[in-house]
Amino acid sequence: MTILDGDVVRSLPQTAFYQDDTLIAQITSDAYITGAPEVGVFFIAPPSGMVRLTIGGGVRDNTGAAPDRIFLSPQLFLGDSAGEEVLAPSVTIRGYGSVAENVEFQYGCRVSLISSLTPGALYYIRVMYLATPATGSDQADIAARDLIVIPMP
Repeated sequence: MTILDGDVVRSLPQTAFYQDDTLIAQITSDAYITGAPEVGVFFIAPPSGMVRLTIGGGVRDNTGAAPDRIFLSPQLFLGDSAGEEVLAPSVTIRGYGSVAENVEFQYGCRVSLISSLTPGALYYIRVMYLATPATGSDQADIAARDLIVIPMP
């Protein structure tokens, strides 16, 4: 593609990101919850209708027996968190899951593409988490949660 003097150039919307390192200790929820503070961002869908999502954090279970796993998963809404749910939290589709045997914090992330968004529409995406099987010692912890949304051309 060649850009000439006087051509109109449309820029992509800005990258949106949020990182929080509040320690969340002894997680007992086996249903997805937001935690405090809620880690979420608003973004405008680019003309392509596609964004690159990175979700991750630091997780562990420092118990000796019956360890739990932590799942960090995105939840996406059209508009705000009261709007239509576009993507339900699921670790198998776009989330990040810990290994139960990690007694020290493991940090990692998962990158995926979200497509078929309405160009120019406002979206809200947030990190949800749960502990599974949540029947162990309830010693699973989160040290950080990270969320990055990058518009794709």
